[in-house]
Amino acid sequence: MELGSIAVSLRPRSPWEAVDLGLTMLRQWWRPVYAAFAPIFLPIAAAALLIGWATGKLWIAMLLIWWLKPLYDRVLLHLLSRAVFGELPGPRSALTGAREWLRTGLVPALLLRVLWFDLVRSFNLPVRQLEGQTGRAARERRALLARRVRSYAVWLTVVCVFFELTFLLSADALLDLLLPAKAEQSWILDLFRDGSVEEIWSVQDVFVYACVVAIVEPFYVASGFALYLNRRTVLEGWDIEVALRRLAGRGTLQARPASAAAAALALALALGLPAPDSAFAQQEKIPGQEIREVLKAKEFQRYRDGTQWVRRNPPAESEPMDLSWLNAVGYALAKVTEVLLWVGAAALAAFALWWLYRVLPREAGRAPEPYRPPPALFGLELAPETLPPDIPGAALALLREGRIREALSLLYRGALSELAHRRQVALLASNTEQEVLERARARLSAEAGSYFALLIAAWQAAAYARRLPALADAERLARDYATHLGALRI
Repeated sequence: MELGSIAVSLRPRSPWEAVDLGLTMLRQWWRPVYAAFAPIFLPIAAAALLIGWATGKLWIAMLLIWWLKPLYDRVLLHLLSRAVFGELPGPRSALTGAREWLRTGLVPALLLRVLWFDLVRSFNLPVRQLEGQTGRAARERRALLARRVRSYAVWLTVVCVFFELTFLLSADALLDLLLPAKAEQSWILDLFRDGSVEEIWSVQDVFVYACVVAIVEPFYVASGFALYLNRRTVLEGWDIEVALRRLAGRGTLQARPASAAAAALALALALGLPAPDSAFAQQEKIPGQEIREVLKAKEFQRYRDGTQWVRRNPPAESEPMDLSWLNAVGYALAKVTEVLLWVGAAALAAFALWWLYRVLPREAGRAPEPYRPPPALFGLELAPETLPPDIPGAALALLREGRIREALSLLYRGALSELAHRRQVALLASNTEQEVLERARARLSAEAGSYFALLIAAWQAAAYARRLPALADAERLARDYATHLGALRI
């Protein structure tokens, strides 16, 4: 390959820009590339379709078209490599150069097609086909070239696969729309049925898939090849070499009239100079050996890739501003902040002392005030002088008159008065019935506590729910009052 005749502008590009260069290359040369690619691809696709139709298994045709993608890639790379270096390919060029792209590891690639999916196939192919590298040298070469760009080549493969699926599904949906209603169902629906694999694919599916491969695969190979060219440009300085070759060619044309005089002068100088002695001849060294010796140094044994952000339009350099006044401002702010911190700390300490003064007892050893029963509880008067001497008898008299609610109120008042005045149970005006029951049980026996619980339940049902107990139950509560609460058994 002569870099001086290259037909594209070589310069270091970003990986995605290099992929776009491949798309631009194919858009520029699509006519000669497709014209040379069609005589090879169309017979293969037709033969695959014929095999699938003859065997009644059209999935074999789909498999063959997919299986032979390494063959199409080699044909396309052969055509694009010739076009890049100034030779527009033709159908005859592709056929006459078949020996070049058929002997570049095609058989192993086809045999390992199922066992090994190469996600960077279009990027690695030029190493084998154009450089002729094999074995360990090819692996090392691919590893060197793929550094920092392998992920882009993988994403290129993924995007092209999705393009194939999109075209295939779109074309199948379009054909189904053009067919009469219920004439044929899409193979997507057939996937969810119980039919065999042979019933899923049709001739139109094979035809559409062949068209999709013929459209997408050239773009895939061109983008991978452009990514390969860009990587070699970055590593080997191809753009500099091309510029130097062109400058050398231009200088040769301008210096041709003086070439004879320069040759004569050089011959005269050569004859006039003394011959080099043997000691000087022994000091001559082989350049390749010198390079290898230099590369053995430890400074060349490490590789490091880095990325640095640089402004496209850096600001013009100007004299730095005088910011010394900021020091005075900063010092003043620091002092103000220090004063505020001390004031806040003093305020916090004062608040803590005030809170302790409010919470802690002021007089140590002060005797608690004696308990004073409340005059009323739940709206009921608890003073002993307001109650009859014989509470159970008075309650039974009320029950004989049919005044059940008044009888229950009298029994409840008597029980509360007994607890608060005689046994000093600390009942407060804010207590509820349940709290009164819990405090009473702490001072009563188990039987008395159960009786008091029944009395509270009967009073709550009568006072709040207006549900009076049966007369017999009310009389039992009145008779048991003297037994459980008359003497307050503890």
